[in-house]
Amino acid sequence: MTVRPFVGATTTIFVGTTANSYIVLDGVNGRVTVTIPENLTAAFIPGRYNYDLVFDSSEVTRILEGQFIVTGAVTTTV
Repeated sequence: MTVRPFVGATTTIFVGTTANSYIVLDGVNGRVTVTIPENLTAAFIPGRYNYDLVFDSSEVTRILEGQFIVTGAVTTTV
């Protein structure tokens, strides 16, 4: 999974793979779990981001793609 600020951007915000354990595949139940740790999401600047999730074997296949929005924190520690 790759996250970038916009399609065509050269800046990569996040890369998740099974090798770095940010992606876990559960083939028995047909699930893909993506985990982005807090220390990485804390560095995301509020805004819109684009992502895609690909399966890479002998040929790259896009499984999922989309956008998400990161908003700034409203509540602060008292």
